[in-house]
Amino acid sequence: MAPKKGPSNDRDVDVEDRFQAVVLTDSFETRFMPLTADKPRCLLPLANTPLIEYTLEFLANAGVNEVYLTCSSHASQIDEYIENSKWNLPWSPFKVTTILSPEARSVGDVMRDLDNRGIITGDFIMVSGDVVTNIDISKMIEFHRKMHAQDKDHIATMCLSEATEYYKTRTFEPAAFILDKNTNRCIYYQDLPLISSQEKGAVQIDPELLDSVDEFSIRNDLIDCRIDICTPHVPPIFQDNFDYQSLRTDFVRGVISSDILGKNIYAYITNDYATRVESWQSYDTISKDFIGRWCYPLVLENNMQYDQTYSYESRHIYKENNVVLAQSCKIGKCTAIGSGTRIGEGTKIENSIIGRNCRISEGITIKDSFIWDNSVIGDNSTIDHSIVATGAKLGSNVTLRDGCIIGFDVVIDNGMDIPIGSKISSKPVKSLGSSTFDLEEEDEDEEVNTLSTELVGQNGVGYLYDSDASDDEEESYGIHTISNRLAHQLEELYMSDASISSITKRKKKKRTMSSNSMYTDREDVDSDEDDEEDFEAEGIATIERALENNHDIDTALLELNTLRMSMNVTYHEVRTVTVIALVKRVYHFISTQTLGPKDAVHKVFNQWGDLFKRQAFEPSEFVDLMNIIMDAVVDENFEKPDLILFGAFTSLYDNDILEEDVIYTWWDNVSQDPRYDGVKVLIAKWVEWLRTADEESSDEDDDSEED
Repeated sequence: MAPKKGPSNDRDVDVEDRFQAVVLTDSFETRFMPLTADKPRCLLPLANTPLIEYTLEFLANAGVNEVYLTCSSHASQIDEYIENSKWNLPWSPFKVTTILSPEARSVGDVMRDLDNRGIITGDFIMVSGDVVTNIDISKMIEFHRKMHAQDKDHIATMCLSEATEYYKTRTFEPAAFILDKNTNRCIYYQDLPLISSQEKGAVQIDPELLDSVDEFSIRNDLIDCRIDICTPHVPPIFQDNFDYQSLRTDFVRGVISSDILGKNIYAYITNDYATRVESWQSYDTISKDFIGRWCYPLVLENNMQYDQTYSYESRHIYKENNVVLAQSCKIGKCTAIGSGTRIGEGTKIENSIIGRNCRISEGITIKDSFIWDNSVIGDNSTIDHSIVATGAKLGSNVTLRDGCIIGFDVVIDNGMDIPIGSKISSKPVKSLGSSTFDLEEEDEDEEVNTLSTELVGQNGVGYLYDSDASDDEEESYGIHTISNRLAHQLEELYMSDASISSITKRKKKKRTMSSNSMYTDREDVDSDEDDEEDFEAEGIATIERALENNHDIDTALLELNTLRMSMNVTYHEVRTVTVIALVKRVYHFISTQTLGPKDAVHKVFNQWGDLFKRQAFEPSEFVDLMNIIMDAVVDENFEKPDLILFGAFTSLYDNDILEEDVIYTWWDNVSQDPRYDGVKVLIAKWVEWLRTADEESSDEDDDSEED
């Protein structure tokens, strides 16, 4: 949690000591409709905590002493929330002021309003109210001040977070940054289209912009988390350029391409967790990252709100006090349950977040979903990859298909089957562009005012929300093609890592691409193989050193990740060196008769298997991991290689690193390959046992449903 300061009745800060922050609570988008018709995005819960808390916690750790929350809608709700929060207590680390800008329709309008008010007195942090991050802001501040000292025309520093090729949130607003490789000065910025737009993803740049740099790189592997450190010159630039509306497309692109302004913007690049909840897809991904502890030390049991009481259990399960669980209910991995919630007999919950004071009845299945406070779910209902907002009531035998959004106080009658991607609100709401209209008092003959009884039932209360063609989410995310599901398809990123290469004006160097990194420098093509060999030797030595000195997992990962970035290799190489080192460790225990084969493999893979959770992220990468382990076991010439491979896989499976679907996919690919006949005997029996157990479990579920 944020550090607390001693009680003080005087919140005034000397001008010279001010460190200010501006929080943009409005996104000026309609992606979270219809819920944002009733509540601002920054107050929607993520892991049962309002989004604004993550942003304010970040600012408290940054040492800010004045925070301005800019609001153009729902300002009274935000004001009331702050007034009743810990941020209004005498020991709050900063003073929070809400600024109402009712006429603002863009970030540009907000910045012009700030300039008119004259409240910015020095460098300030500008951040969106939907940011989730664990970055060490002090390093970014140091970088900002260093660049400002070196470049008198420097006016802003953007925070960009590196992401792997497969990390989902990097695809929600894809963009290309062209940076001076020596200083990270931003030379050019361009939004990239999704593949659903059918537009080409080429980066087009005026060659004259490159005249002042010797070497530059094109990066599309960066998440723009919308954390900026700005000088006081930024608001007046918006004032002087009334056509500047967006922060990146207009302001950044306009400033760095303007000969008249002559100002520079730099990029601070971090490997820490930093991203925005900018769509339902990113809401889903970031919630699971948070529950999975990818944001450490920002974790749920820190209890950011003063009345929270979360404790952490194994398998990423979190519970508050006063949770009542029936004896036969099953709470699966990656689940959080808020205080006062009751869960009935035979209910199964997995990969889901349940709010406070919910009533979850008997025989319910909830998977990959979010149930907000004070919701009621009737017997034998099924909820799959959906959101049920605060106060909603679902009757018995209700089914929510993939991607449903059930709004505040919606009532769904017994036995209703809600189709994929349905958005239902408790009152008629229509979105037109960025404006939202409540149509309750309009002509009741209009279709938008008709209760959707065919959807919610005769005793239900709910209106189907139809997004206009101008809705941001449809334009930006191709809703017509993906049925508005929470699950996001990585294939929508038109420009992949392999499609962008680094460019230099120095012709004497050749350029090559690695599969995951955005750029590499090589004197010649053959040196790629040398670098990979160097990484293999150093990577194995790094893991062996961690094993020998009994380092913790985080330390080993930090050293290995530093080596990966410095040598610019892919995660496949990282997985390979990790597996080789672990298998060699197993062989060492056996050859020195320290442990028997079974005990040796279980000791090593149980203790160090968690390394792979930070090296593989998609099913295909876990399949690749299994192939690497199999090859390493075969190459090591164990006396009983089938026993070693079986022990490694079962250890990873028991520790929730390998899933059944991954195992089945891998087995279907290798089961007929004669090269591995010597290691497949035990594995074949194990896979058969897993599939039989799955079938029996499915049959039991079917029988219980019939009963």
